[in-house]
Amino acid sequence: MAMTTRVDGTELEVSRLWSRRPLITVAGRELPKNELGHYQLRDRRGAVQSVSTTFDWRQFGPRLRVGDNDQLLGRPLPGWVRVGYLVLLVVGVGLGGALGGLLAVAAAMGSAALLRREDRPPSIVLAAALVPLVAVVVYLGLATLLATR
Repeated sequence: MAMTTRVDGTELEVSRLWSRRPLITVAGRELPKNELGHYQLRDRRGAVQSVSTTFDWRQFGPRLRVGDNDQLLGRPLPGWVRVGYLVLLVVGVGLGGALGGLLAVAAAMGSAALLRREDRPPSIVLAAALVPLVAVVVYLGLATLLATR
């Protein structure tokens, strides 16, 4: 899933968001890289700015940094949703140990990715709400299976 944002009048598209090296393109062409492999973008004045992506744990989503400009990719999540994800993570790790924590992180990240989409029909919102529920069911199933052995 690719996300787009406009920085200094240039439309940037970021794909492979969760890989080690996301792909950043302008009009279908990959941005040039410097000798260290970091993306570069020329601004309107002709100055070269470094382009990088990071993950923002407060917004549960990717951010694009171009020089001093820092933008969240996709839609921002409401505060109550972020608090819900934080509670999910704390309960998952606290009550579920390593397996519960892993499933809680996967559920929070997957659900946040669905809610951050630009096109967000009601079916996507429903799917995002069901992802944590599915994680709980998977955890209970795996915990029951492992406890009986």
